[in-house]
Amino acid sequence: MSVNNEPNASADTAPIVGEDVQSLLRQRDRQIEAIRRVSETLFTHPGTDPMVRETLRIALDVLRADAGTVYLHDPKDDTLVFRYVIGGSGEQLLGTRVPSDKGIAGTVFRSGMPRLDNDVQVGGDYNAEVETRFGYHTKSMMTAPIKRTNAAPVGVMQILNANVAPFGERDLAVLEVLCAQAATGIEHFQLVEAARRTEIVHVIGDVSHDIKNMLTPITTGVQTLEPMLDNLFAQLQALREQCNEPAVEGIAVRIGEIAAAVQQDYGWMLQNSLFAAEQIQARTREIADAIKGETAPPYFEMASLNETCEQVLQTLKAVAAKRGVAFVTDLDPALPPVEFDRKQIYNALYNLVNNALPETPEGGSVTIHTRPNPSGETITIQIIDTGRGIPEHVRERLFTDAAISTKPGGTGLGTRIVMGVVQRHNGTITVESEIGSGSTFTITVPVRHA
Repeated sequence: MSVNNEPNASADTAPIVGEDVQSLLRQRDRQIEAIRRVSETLFTHPGTDPMVRETLRIALDVLRADAGTVYLHDPKDDTLVFRYVIGGSGEQLLGTRVPSDKGIAGTVFRSGMPRLDNDVQVGGDYNAEVETRFGYHTKSMMTAPIKRTNAAPVGVMQILNANVAPFGERDLAVLEVLCAQAATGIEHFQLVEAARRTEIVHVIGDVSHDIKNMLTPITTGVQTLEPMLDNLFAQLQALREQCNEPAVEGIAVRIGEIAAAVQQDYGWMLQNSLFAAEQIQARTREIADAIKGETAPPYFEMASLNETCEQVLQTLKAVAAKRGVAFVTDLDPALPPVEFDRKQIYNALYNLVNNALPETPEGGSVTIHTRPNPSGETITIQIIDTGRGIPEHVRERLFTDAAISTKPGGTGLGTRIVMGVVQRHNGTITVESEIGSGSTFTITVPVRHA
């Protein structure tokens, strides 16, 4: 298909005389001003989002258009995502995804070549789906790839509906320059973010080392205390057995009662303390990896998933009791052995249960549920709470890089770690939530991996 409308091309290349000279000079002044303003945004806006949004705003102003869109490419699912929209359907379009090979935007993204359409219906590849859904009518359009010279596009910018004069080739050239500036800005901020993450990772590495050192006396103390307590209770038992005289039998019974109150719980408490200390160190390393965008490959082994679920609840039962929240186990005893990384799945479930506890009011419950699926090839784990529910704008961003936390000081990093674990197990995770009624997180993973 021809990428340019001939009437506009001939108008732009016709001899320039009289008033045309003045018009051209005014147009060039606007173009130079646009480039200057976009260059300033690199230094006056603190991040990618405001910089690209301002570039789009400048493009609409200079090119005298009614609306505009910036799509950024998401390589995870090879789609173009409506990241910024000004005019037209506006906020309704944000986050909408379209295949990267669909429509005019897809053509430009794939080819890396700009395109001018003063009648979008002529070419036959205009994607009218968005227009149909949101009711905004597009007649004319300029589309340019967001890319640096000799680099692959990172997205596409579209300028819609000229509101003074039809778009021309010179307008398209200006849009190309603005998109190149935007691409340079995106790369700049990506480098800044990478440097910041590197610095954070180094700090976390130091913190991890300090945590390990600080936990050493705790783990050593627990390991020393356990045999001491074992010996203490053994001696108390021997002493009770020697108390045969009627005068001291009551004392022996009382000693037994006092000892029993501690003896039935100290074992699991000490083991939980040691296990928690190990988990703190492991979690610190995971956080550093998540910030770097790196993840350890899973170590798959055949094991009992029910056992891991019980271990999570055992570790957190003291926290649940303090909050007045009941743990409910609904673990299918017929669940087959599953091939999974015990440490990673433990961390994912721990995150979900631990996040549910503060959101569940006193008297509520958190349920962990396991079931094999009818196919026999997958199993399902559900974490169900009777908590406050998750607002829609938060739920939509869960398990993405844009995840946010509703907790004071929260980062949303925990849900990203959960998503990473599920993905490495070739599984899926979904969440259903209703404000005031609670939330259900559903994880589905295969029983075996290829």
